[in-house]
This record gives sequence, C-alpha cells and structure tokens, in this order.
Amino acid sequence: MLVQKCAVYSIPLITLSLAISVTSRVSAETRAKDIDGLTQQWIRIERQTQVLENEWREAEPALRQRIQLLKAERAQLQNIIDESRAATSDAEAQREALLSQQSELEAQQGGVERTLTRVIDRVDSLYSSLPEVLRESWDKEQAELTADADTSNKLQITLAKLSALQQFNSKLLVNEAVMRTPDGKDVFVKQFFVGSGYAWFTNADGQYQGVGNSLRGEWQWQFTDDMDSSAVSLAVAIFEKKHEPDYVSLPLTLFTGDNE
Repeated sequence: MLVQKCAVYSIPLITLSLAISVTSRVSAETRAKDIDGLTQQWIRIERQTQVLENEWREAEPALRQRIQLLKAERAQLQNIIDESRAATSDAEAQREALLSQQSELEAQQGGVERTLTRVIDRVDSLYSSLPEVLRESWDKEQAELTADADTSNKLQITLAKLSALQQFNSKLLVNEAVMRTPDGKDVFVKQFFVGSGYAWFTNADGQYQGVGNSLRGEWQWQFTDDMDSSAVSLAVAIFEKKHEPDYVSLPLTLFTGDNE
C-alpha cells in the first residue's frame, strides 16, 4: 500500500519537470531571437552612422565654405544696412532742412504777395487819373493777366504798366482822337501831351480847343474859349517836324473846381 502511494505521487513531479524544461528551452530560444534581432538592428544603425559620417566628411568642406560665404554676405548686407541707415539719417536731415527752408520761403512769399497786392492796388488806383491813350496801353497789359496768374505774372504785368507810365512821362506825345464838344458835335482833334499829367488839344481850324489833366483822381478834358489855339497847333507842328523848332508858350490852367 505504501509503494502504490509513492508511485501515484511521482507522476505529477515528472510532469512538472518536463514543463519546466520545455519552458526554459522556449525562453532561451526567444532570448536568442531577440538578441539576434537587436544585433541586426545595431549593425544597421552602425552602418547608417558610418554612411552619415562619410557623407559629413565629404560635405563638410563645402558646407564650411558655404558658411563662410554666408557670413561674408551677412557682413556685406549689414554694411549696406548701416550705410542705408546713415544715408536715411542724412536724407532726413536734408529733408528737415528743406522743409525749414520751404516754410521760410513760404513765409517770405506770403509777405511778398501781401506787399505786391498793396502795390497793385496803388498802381491800379492811378488808372482813372490817366489819359485814355495811356489807359489803353494798360488795358492791353491787363488782358495778358489770366485768372490763375501767379505772383511772378502779376508782378510782371504791374512792372509793365509802370514802365509804360514812366515812358509816357519821359517824353512829349501827340495823339489823334475824336472828342465830343459841349454843343454835341464830334470833332477830330490833336492832343499834345507833356507826360501823363497835362495836355492841350485843338482841331484843325482852331474852333475848338482846351486842356486836359487829372482832377480829383480822374482824367478830364475841358473845352475853353479863352485859349490861343495857335500855340497848341504850333507845338504839334514842331513835334511832327512840320515846322522848324521854336519856343512855344502854352497856357497852363489849374483846375480847382468842377468847371474851373
């Protein structure tokens, strides 16, 4: 009976021993495969590393040269930037200076325009006191002035008017015109000017004669019967070189009233 029991209990022990043996063999095979796989992976990595190292050694000189070129290009660009900044600073300084000059010139121009406006007003105020022949000259100059004329054009026209006035005042002048007489007739007369301030006139037969000058800011012609028209005719003839030069006495009448 004792022997049988031992036999019965020996079977599980053998089975367990076989199982342990099989498990150990399987684990060993698995570790061997893992080690082999890791070894192959390490070999591949080593090869890739070697390839990369070889590629780096081949590419290193070109890359270092490229780096040097990039550094040189960067330095050049930095110089350009610095010069550009310096130029910008100079340009800004010049711009500020020009703006200051422009402001000053605009202020001066404003003063010139205001002064010119006063001069133009003063010159134009003389218009009505001038004889018709001179006003016609001024009208021609004024016609050259457009609505959008600038200061220079206005000044040029004003100077042209003053020049015409100066020339008129610096010489004698005979002008032919048709005048309306007090009795309503139109007669052809010759007007003898001594500058723009005074003039005499007479018709061919001496029936009508008179003087002209500025009265209260307006040019006026006055017919008179108590004036020797022959003196005016002689002065006109001498001026037109139809008579030899000679002394001529012309009457001078100063108007102090509407009809004097």
